Amino acid sequence: MVRMGRTERTVVKAVLAGGTRAFRRSEFFLARQSRRVVLELVRPFGYLAFVLALAALSATARLLGDEHELGFFAGRLNEMIRRYPEVTRRGVQMAWLSWLLALVLALSPIDPIASRWDEVALAALALGVVWHRSVARRASR
Repeated sequence: MVRMGRTERTVVKAVLAGGTRAFRRSEFFLARQSRRVVLELVRPFGYLAFVLALAALSATARLLGDEHELGFFAGRLNEMIRRYPEVTRRGVQMAWLSWLLALVLALSPIDPIASRWDEVALAALALGVVWHRSVARRASR
C-alpha cells in the first residue's frame, strides 16, 4: 500500500454516492474480517443446500426414470458427483450434525412441538438413511 501524507490513506478509491473516497487500512481490515466471519457462519448452510440438491437429483432420477430426458440427465449427474466422496463428505457431515441438533432440541424440555411425533419422525429418518446405506446397497450388488 502507498502512504499518502500524514493520514496514511491508501490509493484505493471507491465510488460512493457519485464521489470518490479514500479508505483507511483499518476499514479494509475490518471489512475483510467481517466478511470472513459471515462466511464461516453461512458455510454450513451451503453444505446443507448441497446435500439437499443431491437428494433432489436422486429423487428426480428415480421418479422420472431413464426414459425421460431430465431423469436420465439427473441420474448421470448424480452418479458423477457421488463418485467422489471427498466432494460430498462435508455436506453429509453437516446433515448429520443438523439431524443431531434437531433431535436434541426435540428431546429437550424446550421442544417447540409438544407431541412426540417429531422425535419419531427424526428417528425414522435416521433409520431410513442407515437402512438405505447398508441393506439396500448390499442388495443392489
